[in-house]
Amino acid sequence: MTEVITQTYSDIKLLDKVNAEGFPIVEVPEYNDTRTLKVTAEDLTVSEPVTPEKITEKLKIYGGCFVRNYLPEDVCDQILADVRPHLDSFRPPGDDEFIAQTTKRVSGTCVKSKTAAEKFLAHPLNIAVSNKFLGKENVFRMGVDEVVGGYSAAQHNSCITFSISPGSSNQILHKDDITHHNIKKHQDEYTFGTETALGTVLALKKTTKENGATRFIPGSHLWDHYREPHDEDVVYAELEKGDCFFMLASCYHGGSANVTKDEERIVCILFMTQGTLRQEENIFLGTPIEYFKSLSIDALKALGLQMSQPYCGYWENFDPISLLKPDDEYHHPQFRDHYRVAK
Repeated sequence: MTEVITQTYSDIKLLDKVNAEGFPIVEVPEYNDTRTLKVTAEDLTVSEPVTPEKITEKLKIYGGCFVRNYLPEDVCDQILADVRPHLDSFRPPGDDEFIAQTTKRVSGTCVKSKTAAEKFLAHPLNIAVSNKFLGKENVFRMGVDEVVGGYSAAQHNSCITFSISPGSSNQILHKDDITHHNIKKHQDEYTFGTETALGTVLALKKTTKENGATRFIPGSHLWDHYREPHDEDVVYAELEKGDCFFMLASCYHGGSANVTKDEERIVCILFMTQGTLRQEENIFLGTPIEYFKSLSIDALKALGLQMSQPYCGYWENFDPISLLKPDDEYHHPQFRDHYRVAK
C-alpha cells in the first residue's frame, strides 16, 4: 500500500472483532473536555442593524447564529419555484445511509436557480463573513530582490436544497469540514485560520423542531477532533421563511426528525470554502457556459470563477471572468502587489 500523510490513522487502535453488522471495532483517543454552552435563541440572534462584525463575533463564541429576515419572502419563493421540478423528480439512492430515504435534495442549486446565485450566494453578508473566516492574503519571495502579494477570496463549496418529509429520522451529528480533512485541536478561544468552510442555512419555508429543523451543538467548533457529540447538547435552528442560520463547518450538526403529519421542511444550505481548496460540488461539468455569462461579476466571483492569486484557477493564463465578461472593465492579475526588497 502506498504511504500517504495521515494525522489520525495512527491514533486509532484496530481491535480483533467486529460488530453485528460486520464493521471492524476500533478504539479512539479519549479526550477529557466537558465544556457545554447552554444558550437561548436570543443569545444566538444577531441584533439589528446586522453587520459582518456582529455575525463574526457570534460565530467566534458559539459557532452559529441567526440572522432574521435575511432575504425577502418573494426571493425565497422564487428559489423554491426554480428547484421544485428537481425536488419532484428526485429519486433517493437506495444505499445512502447518511441522508434519509424520505429526504429529497437538489444539488447544484446555484446553477439551477439564478436567483439563488445572485441573491443568496452573492449576498453581501455571506461574502464579507466568508472572507473573514476563509479568505487569505500573503506575500511571497521571488528571487533575490522581489516580493509579491496575492489575495485568495472565499468561494462556493456546495449549495443543496433539502426537503424533509414526515417520517424522516434524526440525521447523525457530523461536521462538514470532514470534506477537506480538517483536523482541529482543542481551543480555549477561537483561532482564525483554522476553518475550511462556512455555511448558511436559508429557510424556504418555516422550520421548526417538529418538522426537522437543523440541530447543532454550540461551542463544538472549539472541541478537539475526538470529542464525541451528544444530542442533549443540541439547539434547534428554528427559522421563519427568509431567516438564515450561519454556522462554521467545524460545528457538529445534523437534520432532525420530521414528526409532523403533513409539513414539509425545505431549506437551502450553502457552504463556502477557501479559494485554495477543491470545491465539494463540481458545478461546472454540465452547466452551459451561457448560464455563467448571464450572471453578475459578483456572483461569478462567489462561484469560484475568479482566480485565486497567485496562479490558482486561471484560464489561458487569464482570470476566467475575463472570458465570460469580455466587454466589462474587469481585470484581476496574477499578483495583487509587487515590492522590491530593501538593500
